[in-house]
Amino acid sequence: MIENPGPMPAPPAKGQKIPIPRGRYKTRGIVLHSLKYGERQLIVHIFTARYGRHSYITKISPRNSGRSLYQPFFVLDFDAWAGRGELHHIEQPRMGLPLSDIPFDIVKSTIALFLSELLYRLIREDEPDPELYRFVEASIARLDTLTEGVANFHLWFLVHLTRYMGYGPQDNYVEGYALDYRNGLYTPELPQHTLAMPPAEATLFHTFDHCTPDDLAGIGLARGQRVSMLERLTDLYGFHTDAIYSVNSLRILSEIF
Repeated sequence: MIENPGPMPAPPAKGQKIPIPRGRYKTRGIVLHSLKYGERQLIVHIFTARYGRHSYITKISPRNSGRSLYQPFFVLDFDAWAGRGELHHIEQPRMGLPLSDIPFDIVKSTIALFLSELLYRLIREDEPDPELYRFVEASIARLDTLTEGVANFHLWFLVHLTRYMGYGPQDNYVEGYALDYRNGLYTPELPQHTLAMPPAEATLFHTFDHCTPDDLAGIGLARGQRVSMLERLTDLYGFHTDAIYSVNSLRILSEIF
């Protein structure tokens, strides 16, 4: 749906674990989460293009906390050093994808915070997924430049993410059908169980599933519709994993949108 915005290291096949080198190496990755460690260090969880999600430690400046490069959804190129411990050291970090809007726009930064936290909960440590990485990095680039339809972006992302997580339904949509996400398909009537979206939300799911971010401006939703769709998507993810209920920024996102 969207193009890869920049060069990346040669990716492994999905699920193929590539041992992270000992010593010094270069890589590229997306910041998902950071946590202050002591007075002058950060532990940063980064989804790398080649090695999957991994935890790094880096020194920070006491003057500005050194955290400016480690914001949610920042794409970094960096050198790393691997010693004997599990935490590798970041050296010479630099922006791999310059961002003009996400760091300064409250709506976009809130979306970035929510989606990065969600991916932090969903992506397993040290499991490369090159297709997912390409999707996420390209999505960051598009969110940064998007001027219309931004309020729908997180819904679009969550719908498309179901494919990469293995939650996506069969493509058997017919107008007026409900979405049975327990069994992963659209149905003429709502099933007896509660793990389903009624026709209104099922139509929205299908619409988001078959559009690009450039089409989001044409999907007019009232705040109530947006909140309802987010709740349905939260239930869908919650059926497959309870990780989404640990995402603290979900409440903030609901308040803004």
